[in-house]
Amino acid sequence: MKKTQVEQIVKDISTTRIEAYIRKLASFQTRHTMSDTQSETTGIGAARRWIKIELERCGAGKLDVSFDGYVEPAGRRIGSATEIVNVVATLKGNISSDRHYVVSGHYDSRASDVMDAKSLAPGANDDASGTAAVMEMACVMAQHKFDATLVFMAVAGEEQGLFGAAHWAQQAREKNL
Repeated sequence: MKKTQVEQIVKDISTTRIEAYIRKLASFQTRHTMSDTQSETTGIGAARRWIKIELERCGAGKLDVSFDGYVEPAGRRIGSATEIVNVVATLKGNISSDRHYVVSGHYDSRASDVMDAKSLAPGANDDASGTAAVMEMACVMAQHKFDATLVFMAVAGEEQGLFGAAHWAQQAREKNL
């Protein structure tokens, strides 16, 4: 019996890879929105660069992977103007490329104090697990063709107020996506 595309996608999802993604994301020690952006091993900057590289690798040229960043001004939950950067992987649709389906998880994390960007906050469950699921779906689904465009996002600024997702949604609205 020939498997349907959905059955094949589900079969190809790897819990081993998902666990490895979660462990890697937790290894950055914190992914707080206002944490280190320059280090190669800790903080939100290292995490987003790793997510992008991993999506590019597993997408094998089929995913258009980019950063979507902007500066969020200081506010109640952000002490100073902070760059919020989403990682966006797009799988272009074959027939209706103007119809989009979006899957997202937030890759930022936080300690108990939302303003504490220095303490350990590995965030395995909040939300490395969601980001890992999005990454695995992107990697597996990139091996297939779809009528509509699929957008896989790891968003930031969620812990401070859904900033990254709101920014992307506003851009999509302005572009009539």
